[in-house]
Amino acid sequence: MRRPWRLFTARGHVFLVIGLLIVLGAMVAGQRDVMRIGLLLLALPAIAAVLVARARLRLSCERSVEPSRVPLGSPMRGRITLGQEGRLPAGILLLEDSVPPELGNRPRFVVDKADLSWRREIEYPMLGRVRGRFRTGPLMVRTTDPFGLVQLDRHFQATSEVMITPVVEILPAMRSAGGAGSAGEARPHRVGVTGQDDVLVREYRQGDDRRRIHWRSTARRGDLMVRREEQAWDPTASVLLDARVGAHAGRGMHSSLEWAVSAAASVAVHFLDDGFGVEIYEPDGSMHISGQLGQHSSTSSDLALSRLTDLRGRATSSIHYAVQAADVDKAGQLVVAIMGRMTPEDANSLLRLRRNRAQGLAMVLDIDTFSDEPTSERTRRQHELATEILIENQWRVVGVERGLSVAQAWSGLDRLGAGSLAGMGA
Repeated sequence: MRRPWRLFTARGHVFLVIGLLIVLGAMVAGQRDVMRIGLLLLALPAIAAVLVARARLRLSCERSVEPSRVPLGSPMRGRITLGQEGRLPAGILLLEDSVPPELGNRPRFVVDKADLSWRREIEYPMLGRVRGRFRTGPLMVRTTDPFGLVQLDRHFQATSEVMITPVVEILPAMRSAGGAGSAGEARPHRVGVTGQDDVLVREYRQGDDRRRIHWRSTARRGDLMVRREEQAWDPTASVLLDARVGAHAGRGMHSSLEWAVSAAASVAVHFLDDGFGVEIYEPDGSMHISGQLGQHSSTSSDLALSRLTDLRGRATSSIHYAVQAADVDKAGQLVVAIMGRMTPEDANSLLRLRRNRAQGLAMVLDIDTFSDEPTSERTRRQHELATEILIENQWRVVGVERGLSVAQAWSGLDRLGAGSLAGMGA
């Protein structure tokens, strides 16, 4: 023990100092009976130090967090199992677990078992208030004697990992999204990338163009059949996430940035489950999700959630790198932009992104509803002008106010035609 003096509490220091003074005074005065009192005061802290040090070597600790991966805003429970197996009692144990402030307060507990062997399980609540990866622990155990003369702090090495992911909402199928055939089927069909368009037939439905009736199939089956022409392309989607700090407002898990990240995660998982290849772009460039047809969707979904979990707001003021990366990749028959506060320059960049895409969808956040501070009139007008630019160039745009769910915004996009705007509130 390098610094034994630190092993004693303030009370222990008092006992040692007074005991030493009494022993010295008794030796000078020749009072042997008084010396015994001083020796007792010196012996008590020493005996307590032996007991505490011996108990320290017999403690065991097991820890876990359940569940260890949760969406933003979800509760968790930390569990610690502490045991003592020794020849001497451990005295009083003061426990304090190291918990990041993003997950809650540091829990403190007291164990006053006097038995030689015991086992105790402790649980405490946590809340995932900030997206990211965190560690709880290590556990600090402070062992003290019943008289409060000695204390010994011990830190266990074990920690628990916690992952707070974006919230993923289940989105309804978008029948009008790029990738559906002319008949409106939402699920894509992978067709050869070369050659003429495949011609398929299906039963006639009310409202179908009679010029698409396939008479040969009609004669063969006895029912009206119409042609369903599908272009030869692999269904892919590009998701552009505006993660610029200056384009968002609000704090914590109710900020506009967290809404945008949740929307990107929900859209990516939705398309991956539908068999699309998906790539996500943020202001610094591609996130390299690399979801491809034939790859297990859950693998790509886990990767997308992992990358979005680690994403932090970017200090850049432009979405140029995101657009440039998507334009080089030329990925996505469909582009979905999730935008914060925009300028006309941002809108013109998005027009370039859609140049080779079949369809452009945009969720544009009304930042004023996420912030307590009003936006300047000039900034507001620039944002409105940028929205108008998208609409005039055949984008579907839905305005998002605070309190609106991602699923509601997605349904709003589905109801729009090209070059339309829907303003949606809570």
